[in-house]
Amino acid sequence: MSIRDDPRRGRVSMDPIRVLHVDADPAWTTAVADCLERAAVPIETLSVDSASDALERLEHADIDCLVSEYDLPDTDGLSLFDAVRATHDALPFVLCPRAGSEAVASEAIGAGVTDYVPKGEGAATLRDRLVEAVSTIRDRSRRERQLCAVETAREGISLLDAEGRFIYVNQAYADLYGYEPSTLIGEHWERLYPDEDVETVREEIIPTVLSEGDWFGETTGLRADGTTFVEAHSLSMTGNGDLICTVRDVTDREERKRNLERYETIIDALGDPVYTVDSEGRYAFVNDAYAAMTGYEKDDIVGRHISFLLDEPSVARGEDCVRSLLSDDTDARQRTYEITVETSDGERIRCEDNVSLLPLADGRYRGVAGVVRDITERKARERELERYETILETLPDEVYSLDAAGVITEIIPPINDDVSTTGHRPEELVGEHVSVIMDADDIDTAESEIRALLHDDDREHASFEMETIAKDGERHPNENHIAALPPDEDGRFRGTVGVLRNIADRKARERELKAQNERLDRFAGIVSHDLRNPLNVAQGHLERVREAGDCDDDDLEAIAWAHDRMAVLIENLLTIARERDPDPDTEPVDLAALTADCWRHVETDDATVAIETDAVVRADRARLAQLLENLVSNAVEHGSTDAADHDTAAITLTVGDLDGAADGFFVADDGPGIPAAERDKIFESGYSSDGAGTGLGLAIVERIADAHGWTVTVTEGDDGGARFELTGVELVDRPGPGDEE
Repeated sequence: MSIRDDPRRGRVSMDPIRVLHVDADPAWTTAVADCLERAAVPIETLSVDSASDALERLEHADIDCLVSEYDLPDTDGLSLFDAVRATHDALPFVLCPRAGSEAVASEAIGAGVTDYVPKGEGAATLRDRLVEAVSTIRDRSRRERQLCAVETAREGISLLDAEGRFIYVNQAYADLYGYEPSTLIGEHWERLYPDEDVETVREEIIPTVLSEGDWFGETTGLRADGTTFVEAHSLSMTGNGDLICTVRDVTDREERKRNLERYETIIDALGDPVYTVDSEGRYAFVNDAYAAMTGYEKDDIVGRHISFLLDEPSVARGEDCVRSLLSDDTDARQRTYEITVETSDGERIRCEDNVSLLPLADGRYRGVAGVVRDITERKARERELERYETILETLPDEVYSLDAAGVITEIIPPINDDVSTTGHRPEELVGEHVSVIMDADDIDTAESEIRALLHDDDREHASFEMETIAKDGERHPNENHIAALPPDEDGRFRGTVGVLRNIADRKARERELKAQNERLDRFAGIVSHDLRNPLNVAQGHLERVREAGDCDDDDLEAIAWAHDRMAVLIENLLTIARERDPDPDTEPVDLAALTADCWRHVETDDATVAIETDAVVRADRARLAQLLENLVSNAVEHGSTDAADHDTAAITLTVGDLDGAADGFFVADDGPGIPAAERDKIFESGYSSDGAGTGLGLAIVERIADAHGWTVTVTEGDDGGARFELTGVELVDRPGPGDEE
């Protein structure tokens, strides 16, 4: 089959034609120029009168056709033709002699001129023959260009005749199947298809081409070596019944298509939001997860600029990230930065964007692809962690962590210290077993506490005392507060964290307090034995003297009074020495009943008591009784206008509830009261307003109140006497008749 695309007779090109007319006859050149100007095709005529002028004009102007007289002043027309062909081998050359001659015509045709038109045939004939010559040359040139394009095309192109045999194949077509073009010429198309596909081509594809004029689709090509490939195949019918066939190997494209489908499936299965952005910063693709995160449909996002979803700082960080990736200073193709995504309902989501460059196209930036992860919870955890780290860094105690094997994983020294309390730098201890700073006994204690923690879900932490071994070998007492780290994903023990509090000062105070208590015990023993026994002897002798009646009664009373004061002093000293328990054993106590009971056990002379309370208080009964007895004794002892004068009016003591919102009670008398200047001193041990008391009674009152968490103050009573108020007292509802106490 050949390419049948010859021009039809009389067809003209619509492009302008430039004619160079060589003739020394002015009348003829004018007539020809006028005739050409009236042609259907635009024609520009350039006229010269010699061969030399014609050759010079050819060097400087684009000419589509040259018309020449045979007889020229400087040569003949055929000599000019030879000179033109030396430089313009395809330029149409029409010889137009003044008189026709068979000899000249034969010589001209033999030389290869394009056409021979004697002047006698007229200017119109010359015009038509000239236009046809130019059209023919132009069509031939176009076909040659087309054929060159077919030969150099990357796609395989072939022509088949009506019988389906190849009459032309280009090199690309032959290469696709592994043949030389000459090998395929004359072969049937069936040679290039697997047997199982031949029937499909014959029964489906070719009938479609015959009925519709063309067909396009994918078929399977068979190479000379027996291998196959996927080909994009198009067939079309020419006007004379030949088939034009183009083929392109799309195996790679099909593989890429399958890979794309696989990647899309993977991307959707990831669950992470994924996107691509083009070089203009517009979304080119988002997956379902990305759309779900933003609350928009995918179609609402694709094509929009990233500022549609990202705030200005996020856009700026993204642009900086892309510039960094495109920089010649790095080979990196991936960066991670943080963005804030604003959803359709206005929620701002903090995300981490892992962005990579799309493959460059001819060195040009095409855009990026990114995988986004919501880090809102992570950022909250980071802020919480920062708070905890700040707290740990400001602790005055040392913090450490151990793994499950007891290896130190972290040491945080106390605030403002660069070294641990053992004198080591943190990096010196990390990776070491805890035995470098703890002895075996303390390690056993710690392990026992840890086992107890792990077996008791209600316990979250434990504490015990231990000693740390310093870098210089010194041992320092510490209180170790420990907790187990959360278990790993399999529920296995991961280790512990602990806070070491140096208790050297506390231990010193404890030793000092122990020594003080021992001294007090010895003192109490002395008071109890060495003072009480002589006092008992003296009191016994006094009784015998009274019985004998050998002394004045006033002297005996004075001696008895001194003995009583000594007895009170001994009891108060013993109370102070033994008052060491800071935690009272509290219970509901009827204040009125206890007051009445205490009144009966205290020597009150002629004093009277008015109980104006029905309160039930939570207190240590024994200690509250001692407090009340001391206040009663103080009032009786100091309440009269002259304590040494027993004939003065007796006082009245009142116990009642405090007014207003304050919870508590008062003990008041109507005696002379306590001067305002002395009220701040009366609770001091050893202080006595008249020097007659021990100075310990009210000090004991304050200690008992403090042990209960109460506050005791002294002021002036309504009747001018002393009024002691106790506030902060916990009141208890009095049980009803049928309630259990």
